[in-house]
Amino acid sequence: MALTVKDILELDSLRGIQLIAGKAGLSRSVVSAGIADFEFADFADSHEKDVFLPDSIVMSSLLFAKNNPALILSAVKELHAIGAAAFAYKPNLFSVLPAKVLAFAEANDFPILQFTTGQFMDEIIFDIMDAVRKESDNFFSEENIDKMISDGMTKAQVYALSKNVSIKFKEHIMTVYLKSDNSNFLLDLDRYTKKFYLNRALMQKALLYKYKDGLFAVLTARQNNERSFEIILSELMEFLSLPEEDLYINCSLIHDPFKDLDQCIRESYFTYIASAAEQKHFRSFKSIGPWQLLIPYAHSDVMKDYMNARIQPILEKQDFYETARALTICRGDIFKTASLLNCHHNTVRYRLNKIKQFLFTEDMSDQEFYTDISLAVRLYMLQE
Repeated sequence: MALTVKDILELDSLRGIQLIAGKAGLSRSVVSAGIADFEFADFADSHEKDVFLPDSIVMSSLLFAKNNPALILSAVKELHAIGAAAFAYKPNLFSVLPAKVLAFAEANDFPILQFTTGQFMDEIIFDIMDAVRKESDNFFSEENIDKMISDGMTKAQVYALSKNVSIKFKEHIMTVYLKSDNSNFLLDLDRYTKKFYLNRALMQKALLYKYKDGLFAVLTARQNNERSFEIILSELMEFLSLPEEDLYINCSLIHDPFKDLDQCIRESYFTYIASAAEQKHFRSFKSIGPWQLLIPYAHSDVMKDYMNARIQPILEKQDFYETARALTICRGDIFKTASLLNCHHNTVRYRLNKIKQFLFTEDMSDQEFYTDISLAVRLYMLQE
């Protein structure tokens, strides 16, 4: 399950925090934490309160209510209204909260917490966010991601995982697998994931996890259009300062978060595999064409037999395999293939005729032969 207020109170580093009221609300989910300074002061603008997020523990020294204790009740009511998980205060100014505040908390199952004067709010927030990150990482472990990629999870398991990660998914999701062979990217993987959890606003729209020297970003939006997700992705990449040079950005299609999270994961990772095989940045699953079918079944015996029957005979002639590979990359275009190989188009035709002879497929039309050999080449590229 996702972290609750009760779980937070049991963290070793936060044992000094005491529950003052709202015990029945200890099961509220916690995905973030924040500090309230003067956002609830009588002179504050209403939009300043927008920084507080649902399912967050909001902490305060109550300076905003120093000369007007009635503001504490209005602050607690507003935090409850936005769906905050709990309110925590330092008793420097108010050792005891107004009775109306405690009564409201009890009536609405809204936890009120008190932390000691020796505890620093920044340190508490760090410990809470670190706990949220670790809990979320348990759900999105490499083992679970492997199961989703291999279609090894039941729909019930996918639903449970979607419900328990540290984000409330909106109506739609897209996953993006980010991968680069750049040494700086590989060295900074841990830094990226830790930095991500410092942006509480971004955590309402995305999740970020390490996987096989890359990063999975799970994005969520209300609108079912690519533009909405591109905006979130741009915000994520800008915040993390991801190097776009040599970066594979591999996007899934848009799906339902509770039914198709595993399909999203597969699509974005398959897009990366296709991109790496062709050394081409496809970016979106919808652009990878035949790879959609080949990648899931590439290691089956049937596919291996199909590949070996066509590729093994021509591997002995390096020019033949290079020509077949170039033809595949160029989608059967003879002239583009000749340009890629830096030779005359008649040379390409000569080699293709020779390959047909090697494979005993002289009776095939050029289109039939391209379809046949290109599937085998793609399978071999996956093996490579």
